[in-house]
Amino acid sequence: MADNNILESDSGQTLIIGALVMTVLLLCTGMAIDVGLLYVTKAKLQAAVDSGCLKAVTNLSQGQTTAATMGTDMFDANFGSNPPTPSVTFPIDSHGNQEVQVTATAYVATLFMRQGSVPVSATAVATRGKLIMSMVLDRSGSMQTDGGGAALQSAVPTLVGMLNNTLDEVALISFSENSTIDFPIGYNFITPIDNAVSAMTFTGGTFGTGAGTQAILSTSIGAPMSLADLQNNSVTITPGQNVSKVLLYFTDGLMNTVQDKFHCDGRTSNTLTLINYGGFDSGSEVDIFDPTSPTTVWDTYTGGSGGFKYDTAGDICKNASGGIVTTFLSQQTGLQTALNRANVTAEAQYRAIQTAIAMRTESPTPTAIYTIGLGSSVSPATQAFLAQLANDPAYPATYISGQAAGEFFYVPDCPSQTCTTSLNTVFETIAASVLLRLTD
Repeated sequence: MADNNILESDSGQTLIIGALVMTVLLLCTGMAIDVGLLYVTKAKLQAAVDSGCLKAVTNLSQGQTTAATMGTDMFDANFGSNPPTPSVTFPIDSHGNQEVQVTATAYVATLFMRQGSVPVSATAVATRGKLIMSMVLDRSGSMQTDGGGAALQSAVPTLVGMLNNTLDEVALISFSENSTIDFPIGYNFITPIDNAVSAMTFTGGTFGTGAGTQAILSTSIGAPMSLADLQNNSVTITPGQNVSKVLLYFTDGLMNTVQDKFHCDGRTSNTLTLINYGGFDSGSEVDIFDPTSPTTVWDTYTGGSGGFKYDTAGDICKNASGGIVTTFLSQQTGLQTALNRANVTAEAQYRAIQTAIAMRTESPTPTAIYTIGLGSSVSPATQAFLAQLANDPAYPATYISGQAAGEFFYVPDCPSQTCTTSLNTVFETIAASVLLRLTD
């Protein structure tokens, strides 16, 4: 009888313990469900305030009322059904930078926590810093035939229209066989840049390089990448100011023209003549350009001992010893190098890369470089080169950690309506990348 009592006692205890365990498990399961609901709502709310904040700050140039409306609409679209009403405010940080703050609270009806509706809040803050940007645009002859010129003239107004005329400072530099500063960096740039791009004619070679390891030879018609750097660096940046420095580089092909100073007057003087030379993607000939005129070609040099003409009078370039000039000084090798198309193109690429490295490592504010290659003529090798200029992390073979990272974009379908649409999308992506900083 004693054994039976023990068994009955154990059985009763087991039932009690089992009931308690089941109750605890049920409570834990319920709490897990409630916590899951809170977590999902928090994630959805955070994504919605992030997207609304970025939309509002993108449209600040249209005024705070419009920016708040567009931010709220984007919040609603991302949250889904029954969205809470977000608060969109426009504070100024301690350095005078414009911010946009979006805050929203949603209420989650808990099932098991017996807390009724639990509030879940999320906040996003985006800083709209000052943009200092030089646009370097290709106006070479191939842009006319591959649709690049038409796409550029259509898409550039879209890009500058996203910027702020009174906050940002923007410059426009363009190049063919020469380069020009079409709009020096400053405020109120939208209309002048739109007009300058609309008036562009597309002809000539591709003087798209930088000065490389030497100083720029002209501050008005020098190597365009270096002109852009001078423009950006002429803007004063105050300590703590939220600033992005950007070079936007657009081309439909590989740069093939270089600028140097040659002693061409022989023994008669020590005058140095500024010459742009190159201009061909194939063959061995090298055009000798007047850098002050986009249509003046002094000579087409095909090699040999006859040298090249360096002025409209047809004078042959002779050095200080009276010898006919048939070489140029290569930065890449440090040696006098035969003046032919292959050597000039390789030199142009080298100088561009050296210029890009210098820009990406400037202190205290490095320059981020964004490159765009347009059209089917942009070969895989050219795409890789443009990615190297940008220091695009998506191209690990040439990416350099510790230097400002940019991005390369390829727009292949030109000429076509798709070309213009794709270019607009690229510009929108770049604008979002360089303008917005989601800080919270």
